[in-house]
Amino acid sequence: VRPGNVPRVADRFDAMIVWMSEEAMVPGKQYVIKHTAKNVPGTITTLRYQVDVNTLHRREAPTLKLNEIGRCAVSLSAPVAFDGYKRNRATGAFIIIDRITNATVGAGMILDRGTDADRHDHWDEAPHAQTLSVETSAVSAEERQARFGQQPATLLLTGLTGAGKTTIAYALERRLFNEGRAVAVLDGQNLRRGISRDLGFTSDERSENLRRGAEVAKLMNEAGLLCIAAFVAPSEEVRQKAADVVGRERFLVVHLSAPVEVCRERDTDGHYKMADSGEIALFPGVTAAYEEPASPELIIATDKCSVDECVNQLVELLHKRGILN
Repeated sequence: VRPGNVPRVADRFDAMIVWMSEEAMVPGKQYVIKHTAKNVPGTITTLRYQVDVNTLHRREAPTLKLNEIGRCAVSLSAPVAFDGYKRNRATGAFIIIDRITNATVGAGMILDRGTDADRHDHWDEAPHAQTLSVETSAVSAEERQARFGQQPATLLLTGLTGAGKTTIAYALERRLFNEGRAVAVLDGQNLRRGISRDLGFTSDERSENLRRGAEVAKLMNEAGLLCIAAFVAPSEEVRQKAADVVGRERFLVVHLSAPVEVCRERDTDGHYKMADSGEIALFPGVTAAYEEPASPELIIATDKCSVDECVNQLVELLHKRGILN
């Protein structure tokens, strides 16, 4: 084996799986994973997304049915030595066997990157590079505050899909920009078109999307900007982790509250209907929990206030906290 070409040894990996049984795949169910000459009990822990074979587009799905293909996280009861399928087809392929019928129900191709929990829980992870040095700007925070006339801060607008996060975020940005403020919106959906394009919508992946957003917000604050972050952010624990990344002294949580019935009426993209039918899995407010913030700086009932009234309350909050000088 050439140096640098050693197989990876692990008990979990991501793979593209084609399902070959009329009985649908069951995430979390125990199967037998046959890899090279070894049979290992294992589970398909997560279906990250399904691939439409006609358009090759990704879509959320709760399971894989006959002849459907999707990216999955696989967890084994014991480690195996494997390569990515593109690198080595012999050690990068496996089949899935039903433990009861002994029938082959699926086949998989291991991906070079991406694992289960270790890929999506980087909150406390140290940088991989060991030789990083911290560089400091020649422009001080005080100089930036004097130039922009504001204290840098991140305003997290959290709430259900349809609560008005993005609409209110951009309206607030317009108001502050018209007043001469240095401000920008960080929208969770837009993030998924770029630096989070590899993420799905499991709880772990939502957590990772917010982590990446928090790191971007921190950089924006360090540049002296006001950041308006619009994320569903359904987990209280994850919101607290985001506050630690950005800095608790400049992280404000605002809960945009609206009854789920109102959010459904506002949902022009049909996300709630897709969640009801199972086309979208783990959807906060329908098939997954949304944990309301324990102690937000502000709660706005967006079903009872106009967009302008919501913006007025947010501007008042920023003045009250001394963020706008």
